[in-house]
Amino acid sequence: MQVLRDKPNVLNIPAGQSFADSLARGLLARAAQDPLALGDYLLLLPSRRACRTLRDAFLRLSGGQAIVLPRMVPVGDVEAEEVTLLLSGLDDGGESLGDIPDAVSKMERQILLAHALMKSGKAQSFDQAVSLAQDLGHFLDEVQTENLSFDGLAKLVPDAFAGHWQQTLNFLETLTRIWPEILQSRGVIDSAARRNLLLAAQETVWRHQPPAYPVIAAGSTGTVPAARALLALVAHLPQGELVLPGLDTGLDED
Repeated sequence: MQVLRDKPNVLNIPAGQSFADSLARGLLARAAQDPLALGDYLLLLPSRRACRTLRDAFLRLSGGQAIVLPRMVPVGDVEAEEVTLLLSGLDDGGESLGDIPDAVSKMERQILLAHALMKSGKAQSFDQAVSLAQDLGHFLDEVQTENLSFDGLAKLVPDAFAGHWQQTLNFLETLTRIWPEILQSRGVIDSAARRNLLLAAQETVWRHQPPAYPVIAAGSTGTVPAARALLALVAHLPQGELVLPGLDTGLDED
């Protein structure tokens, strides 16, 4: 049975170098004798865009040689359904994908929020409701991405501004009270919330059952809280590496 490292395996690509090219070049060098070797690797990247950039770098630097690219999974995108592709061993680890509700689509959420705004009289027309629903959806994604809640909204603003703030709270009631009821009635959750649960489930599984293949988390600085614990764990996996982008190695301990 594989065990976690005591010390994290952390690498750094200096800021003056192309991150994607440097990473691809290093991995190609590892697989120089075996064009199939990279197929065993799992790369956790910040976004879909990062996956495309790295894929292009591999193709550009391979010199036309046929190679098998590693699996690349974005762990930062709110809509990253690809996160489900990295999940491994959930059933064996006491967790199950079936325990995590499906995510409501962005379009369905916008329409449902628009109807809720119209029904509560918070929008004067359906066009306005659709526009407001889109903004509310973006706000909701930001709150859930940061693993925050709306519990402290009522006490967020000093009493001197209480009158204006009450109007804001009344408008945000669509998110704080009505939207959770809609989600519960449909048995779904928001995409950002689902991603958070998936990443937390994978972190739990890998902590107890480290993967038997190389895992590299590259290019992320842990700005998404739900991904931060998983990235930290990757650095301690038996075959794990955390590759940071442009870490200032001249910083003091603090």
